[in-house]
Amino acid sequence: KYNHLFKSEGRLNQHGYHCILQRHTIPSCLGLLRPTFILQQDNDPKHTSSLWKGYLTKKESDGVLRQVIWPPQSPDLNPFQMIWDEMERRVRAEGPKSAQHFCELLQDCWKTI
Repeated sequence: KYNHLFKSEGRLNQHGYHCILQRHTIPSCLGLLRPTFILQQDNDPKHTSSLWKGYLTKKESDGVLRQVIWPPQSPDLNPFQMIWDEMERRVRAEGPKSAQHFCELLQDCWKTI
């Protein structure tokens, strides 16, 4: 149930980001990491929009999640970065033939990590 990836199309703005995290990421994290989890984001403008900050503040006050605030220009210490790097190595080794094939390989790889 929680072992899927979500593919977004086109450029991602604050509204699209909010929608993806609200509909996919937070429910998946709650399913995997109950009762709460820590949400780590960098300082991308989508992550710091007033829309998103208000939503996260509400979720944090409800005890659903905790936020980690990153100072600007800080190093990327996100452990998921290592997972993405490993997935990319595995998928590239398969030699995807198209964008669709690339997504299918990513999905298959995600299930094994």
